[in-house]
Amino acid sequence: MIYLRNTYIYTETKKLIKKYGTRDPFEIMDQMNIVVGETSRYKTLKGYCFMSCKTIYVMVSSFLSEEEKMIVAAHELGHIILHRSQLKMAPMQDDTLYNMTDNTEYQANLFAADLLINDEEIEDMVQNEDLDYFGLCSSLNATPELMSFKLYSLTKRGQAYHMPMEIQSNFLAK
Repeated sequence: MIYLRNTYIYTETKKLIKKYGTRDPFEIMDQMNIVVGETSRYKTLKGYCFMSCKTIYVMVSSFLSEEEKMIVAAHELGHIILHRSQLKMAPMQDDTLYNMTDNTEYQANLFAADLLINDEEIEDMVQNEDLDYFGLCSSLNATPELMSFKLYSLTKRGQAYHMPMEIQSNFLAK
């Protein structure tokens, strides 16, 4: 299993954002010619990605909210960018987001957090002393679990942020 440094993951997200001019994983995948679709075939599978005949496919569960679809899409894009060689072997399937025990899932979660949540927006928001952790999450339209990954990323890159909650490995598990 490849260990990728958090700074590498952050740098890869910054390159994508600059290259494609957006943080929206659906727009980025469209510009990358990745085939994206929704599926209702599986009740517990949130999303998966695979490669066939040099074409990359991402499927997202139609049972998810729009917010969850965005997170799953960013997570699957993380697999595509960080773990492309593994896509050739077998589909990467995600039934549990925010997994801390599997290295590739952990990396895809950090990627999703760095892609979807802007560092500068957090810096601006934390200046507001009246805003608690969940208010920060709400203001930035981020789940508390995704925000935990983002704050962890910021901390690993040398910025001092208090981690108000444990990073949950079973969030969104059904």
